Amino acid sequence: PPEKLPKGVARLARPRGGRAFRAAIRQGKGKGVEVHLGLYETRWLAALAYATAAGLLGRGVPPVHAPTAEEPTAEEVRAVVARVRRRLGISPGGAPRGVVEVAPTTEDLLTFFEVIVVGFWRGQASADDSDHPDAGLDAAARRLASSASLLFWSRSSGHPDPLDAMTELVARRLGAAFRRPDVTRAVLDDDGDEPWRVARWLVLPDVFPGRRARGFREEVRRLYAESFEAEHVDDDDDGNSRPPGWALLLGLAPPFDPDRVRAAYRTCSRAAHPDAGGSDSAFIRLRAAYEEALAYLAARDH
Repeated sequence: PPEKLPKGVARLARPRGGRAFRAAIRQGKGKGVEVHLGLYETRWLAALAYATAAGLLGRGVPPVHAPTAEEPTAEEVRAVVARVRRRLGISPGGAPRGVVEVAPTTEDLLTFFEVIVVGFWRGQASADDSDHPDAGLDAAARRLASSASLLFWSRSSGHPDPLDAMTELVARRLGAAFRRPDVTRAVLDDDGDEPWRVARWLVLPDVFPGRRARGFREEVRRLYAESFEAEHVDDDDDGNSRPPGWALLLGLAPPFDPDRVRAAYRTCSRAAHPDAGGSDSAFIRLRAAYEEALAYLAARDH
């Protein structure tokens, strides 16, 4: 059967200087023009080049699962990204004459980092076949932290600090997974977070197939169990119990039931809604409290 190669990768009939694989992608409308993305020593470097180009062109990024022994180093990743940008004509020294170059925005860099770099190292951790899954996960996290330092290197250009960039992506992931502002604050307000620990949150998938390592949701719930108690009443400094934060924001006191929660939300939203003179942030907090209340009621009644 014909050799199966990653998407966008072809094997050369005659290797050139030890480089046996070619990466290429079509750019433009219709079939477009084939852009040569360079020659590479391994199929995985060539696959990384294609995935990088696909991400820069706004297309779906194919997964790259290189064997552990052939994982690219952070320096190789930086070299491949720089080469692909030159070949596509979107980096200094590679743009067509007469084209005004515009530096990527922070959001562009974060998107590229999340889709291409984080996606690559997440694939490496998932594909690790060792008897110690955490070892592959931690190695991928360290490589990811190193890659962040290479990508977000220029404060004068408006780049965020590498740790701040990774923390922002973790915050977005927490928000999408739980819609719990209190959980986001609890996780990100921890003191002394090292870059590789934050990177581990980005690498660890929600589901880690066939591994003993915990998935993202399970890990968050384990480490911050107090934020997920089915019903908890906090104590103030004098030892007196008080309702949870979402109840205070909705102006509720126990006992809680769906009708009272909905009525409180409708009353509060009339004043907090931006159309009624409220602020966007206040309405977002109110909505988050309402969703947290519904989640609490659903968990309590099961």
